Amino acid sequence: MTRRLAWTIGGGVAALVIAVAAVWLWQSSSVRPSPQASPTATVAPTADAQSLAQQELDEHLESCTAKEVTGGAVPERCGIRIPWGTEFAAVDSVRFRIDRMPVLELTDDGFIADGGVLVATVSGTGQNGAARTETYRTESWSVRGDVAVDGDRVDLDVW
Repeated sequence: MTRRLAWTIGGGVAALVIAVAAVWLWQSSSVRPSPQASPTATVAPTADAQSLAQQELDEHLESCTAKEVTGGAVPERCGIRIPWGTEFAAVDSVRFRIDRMPVLELTDDGFIADGGVLVATVSGTGQNGAARTETYRTESWSVRGDVAVDGDRVDLDVW
């Protein structure tokens, strides 16, 4: 029994020595910044980048709503979701109108644009088989996505 205890203690000490050596080697091999190096600061978006991004978003959303879509499909990558469903047996067309553009704000990981007003007029066949047209108004339309700013160029990717 004492022999087994001695081996167990010896194995534990050996494992501890190996762990300490591994940590020491790992820390000593890490690249450390020189004393003169300054930390990289996160650059806040400039007013120009904000303005350019808003302009690009406005143009993108206007192109999303420029023409009537058929079959009830909504334009992809435009941040448009329409809550129709139970009123229609089939949707023939949807016409979108923007009453107020959402206001864009750049964030650390993309952008969010809030406060928009979107109107969708849906035409099709109602549940009773008769022609039906309904207008849906979203008072709190928001759009999100990714953004890349490079000098005077802004690229948006709307989700």
